[in-house]
Parts: sequence; C-alpha cells; structure tokens
Amino acid sequence: MLTENELKKHIKSGEFAPVYFLFGEENYLSSHYAEQIAARVVGNHPLTEFNLQKFDGQVCSVGEIEEAVEALPVMADRKCVVVRDFDMTSVENEDREQLNALVSDPPESCVLIFWLDAIEADIKKNSIWRKFSAAVDKMGFSVMFPRKTESDIIKLLCSGAERRGCSLNTNNARLMLQRCGNDLNLLLTELDKLCALADGGEVTSNFIEGLGTENLEASVFGLSKEILNGSYDRAYNILNGLLSKREEPVNILAVLSNAYSDLYRAKVALSAGVRAESLVEDFSYRGKEFLLRNAARDCARIPLPVLRESLETLAQADRKLKSTRTDNRVVLEQTIAQLILLLRQGERV
Repeated sequence: MLTENELKKHIKSGEFAPVYFLFGEENYLSSHYAEQIAARVVGNHPLTEFNLQKFDGQVCSVGEIEEAVEALPVMADRKCVVVRDFDMTSVENEDREQLNALVSDPPESCVLIFWLDAIEADIKKNSIWRKFSAAVDKMGFSVMFPRKTESDIIKLLCSGAERRGCSLNTNNARLMLQRCGNDLNLLLTELDKLCALADGGEVTSNFIEGLGTENLEASVFGLSKEILNGSYDRAYNILNGLLSKREEPVNILAVLSNAYSDLYRAKVALSAGVRAESLVEDFSYRGKEFLLRNAARDCARIPLPVLRESLETLAQADRKLKSTRTDNRVVLEQTIAQLILLLRQGERV
C-alpha cells in the first residue's frame, strides 16, 4: 500500500502499475489522483476517447469491467479503465472472486483504476475489502487517503492559492477552514472563487468574510458564541438569518448540540488535566482541531454541571422538534433563552 507522497512520486515517474485502488476519508483526493493517473496513461493521443473508459460502479457489472480491461487499446500501447464506487460488499461472491482474479492478474495493455467516492471501505474491519485490497497489491497499489489534519489543509490552501497566482496567509487559510469546514471539495471550490476575485492579489479576510461561503456549522458556531456571551438579541438575529435561508430547525439544533458537546468534552479533558487537543483521534476531530481549541477557550468560565444541564436542555428540544406539533421557531427560541439562563445561573454559583 502506498502513501499519498509515494503515489505522487510514482505518478511523476510515469511508470504505472496495471491496477490501483484509491479510497479513504478524503474522497476528493481519490478523484484527483484517479484523474491524474488516467490523464498520464492515455496522454494526448488523438484517440484518447477510445482508450479511456469510465464506469459507474453502482450500475456496471463485473463482466463489463473485465471486457473493457481485456480489450486491446486502439493504436496505442496502453488504455485506461476507471471504475468509480464499485461496492465489493453488495455483489455476489462469484462476482467478487471474478474481480479479485482480474486485479490479481491484469493485462499489461491496460491500467485499471478503482476509486471510491460515496462508498466507504474499511480494510481493517471488513474482510471483503481487505481481500480486494490484497488482490490489488499483488500487481498494483492500494492507496488510502486518511482525513487531513488542520495544518495539512492550511498548507494545501496556501500552496493552492500560489498555484493560482495569488497569495493566502495561514491565518486567512484557517479562517476559510473555520467558515467552510474541512471538506476539500468545498474548500478548493471556494479557493477557486476567491482567487478569481483577488485577480492575482492577496486573498484577504475581507474577501473571505464578505464574499466567501459560510456553512451551517460556521453560522451555528456564531450562534453558540452569542449564547455564551449572553446576548439574546444577537443570538435571535443569527437564528432568524438561518431560518430565512430555510435551514431545517432540526439541523440547526443538531449543530448547536455538537457545539455544546465540544464544550463538554473540552471541559472534562481540562478538568482531568489533559489538553483538549488530545481528544482529536478519540472523537474524530482530525481536520477540525480548531473546534477543540475554541471549545477549550470558551468553556473556561462555564461550570461542568451547567454544561451537563445545557446538553439535557438541547436533548429535550430535539425530542420536541421530532415528536410534537409545537412551532419549531418557538422551540429554538425557548432553547436559546434556557441556555443563556443556565449560564447566568452558573455564574452566580
């Protein structure tokens, strides 16, 4: 199995293996490298369209993949077959064995690429995927793309801006991450837009905050900040803005509950004398380490019992939204008021 850096060097060398399996949490990278390999394999040959075949793994059969792989390239040394989202766990055992045999002994005239987007493959826990990966590795390479860390994403954004002829400093890259989340597809699309607006200059915080995209998580983080500050008016203004954008109340509440869960985890860690950032792997904060840093900062003055009561208040609101006919806006407004009151009562203790 190759790492991403090893794969980069491998592609640069131009000596391709007959088969690849690209998967992991960063599906953008699976797509990106599948395209890179395919482009290098078929090159600028005038008959590229005949020597590059792409299949949707959700609808194609193993027989169709094998037929394409076995077919000879047209007036070229090699062809490339790319299969997206073929789910090994959803086909009959006979088809799995046929595909494992194909990737274990592919023809030299074809480079076969499997990559996953909407499907997850856990090769540690799932024996079917583990067997497939092992079969690929007999003649080719499996490459798993784990979730990138916050620092990795920031470096990627800064270097990506430079390649687009602009500049982006680390603080503003971090701002993009906080506003958009850690999805690379969204972040790089946002970077394309902001670099086009910067037109060869610097992507500043004014561009990011004034013209950039802010996802639901970032908006609700602003809501939680105002609640922690005890500001009814600002909290309700943010809530009104979210509802006017037709955000689902249950989704708003879910994200707000996640923000309070961050606070609670950070508080428990700090109370035990442990840094909040140590929770990254235990609670899947990889690529979102800033959530723990922010939570550690914001929970300092909040007593642990208040956070427990706040989580119970949020759980009660969730039950109301899902099981009663109470007006959703009223439920959210009452919940915000109750959270602020809990904080004020905690300050008096």
